[in-house]
Amino acid sequence: MTTHQAVRNLGIGRVTGTAGVLSANVSWMGLRGSQSGRDTAAGLTPGISFALVRHRPTQMLRLSRCGTTVVADIYWPTGEAGVFLRCRLELTARDQEQFQRRLAHQTANHQSSALAILAMMLLLAVCGWIVGGTEGMQRALMGTAPRPDSTVISPASMYRWFGARLLSLAEAPELFAILAKVCSRAGLARLPDLYCLPAPRDMNAYALGGPEHSAIVLTEGLLRGMTREEVAGILAHEVAHIRNNDTWTMSWATALRRAIDWTALAGLALLRAQHHHDGLMASRPLATLLSAAPMLGQLLGLALSRVRELDADATALELTGNSRALIAALDKLERHHAGPVPAPASAFGHDPMRLLRSHPVTSERVGTLLRLAC
Repeated sequence: MTTHQAVRNLGIGRVTGTAGVLSANVSWMGLRGSQSGRDTAAGLTPGISFALVRHRPTQMLRLSRCGTTVVADIYWPTGEAGVFLRCRLELTARDQEQFQRRLAHQTANHQSSALAILAMMLLLAVCGWIVGGTEGMQRALMGTAPRPDSTVISPASMYRWFGARLLSLAEAPELFAILAKVCSRAGLARLPDLYCLPAPRDMNAYALGGPEHSAIVLTEGLLRGMTREEVAGILAHEVAHIRNNDTWTMSWATALRRAIDWTALAGLALLRAQHHHDGLMASRPLATLLSAAPMLGQLLGLALSRVRELDADATALELTGNSRALIAALDKLERHHAGPVPAPASAFGHDPMRLLRSHPVTSERVGTLLRLAC
């Protein structure tokens, strides 16, 4: 089977238009399908209505509550002066519970991400202070502030980095149809470029860039080995990384970790030079901290990565409403990478090696998806 055949075997209809333009009429139910036993869609399906209003809204998004119903009004300009299209979403009491559970999960993920970044900055500041006091702390932190993502994503660079080939709409209409529906739900104005990595024995996917310019790389083995719904779940997970700008976040974390490494090394060299003057006992606690700083920075970076993966899983559930397909895709990836007999889930809770993982264990990811889907 060729790569061209693999992307066509997903078996859904064609999409119209160019790859960079999304249709405003993409149906949420069209993405979810009509099979029985599916999950309800992310608490946003019931009570959807549209109306033209002729007054200028004070807020483009307005939330209100009436009894057991939460109402969200979203306004879009129509191009005609003074006329706006209002989309009203009404959430029932049952949907509110699910919505609140997912909102709490998302809030906890964002707080954990912020704490991980803050801890890395604090660790870097302490290392800088040991090296040069207040001035050393300022120098250490200087240059690690987040910058807009500057990753150059082009067919030539993607081939050079990964050996991946850019897919066109004409050769993979089914894949682009899935991606268009997912991106429409995510609110992305531009579709990510799709690349296929000719690796028939590997199942993997990668996301690069942010909402303005991005790319998704899928291996040939993943396209061959997963169903249409599972591919939709994988694409939704990668689109979540793009919408959440996780490439930028992890790049910032990497810059902080490297700064911690260099500053700690400089501090250790300085303490060794001062050893003969101040004595060993005075500098031993500082030397211990500086020696541990690179490992602490790495552990914080890995913790941040795991949090971002869990957040991408939760966002993918919102984008597809199909927890079964997401769980099935995770199970296939687990069996592909770990073998046909994965370790029992109970062993992971007491496994200290989980701290060295960039991704949460599959049992944790599945458990989280099941809690959010019920």
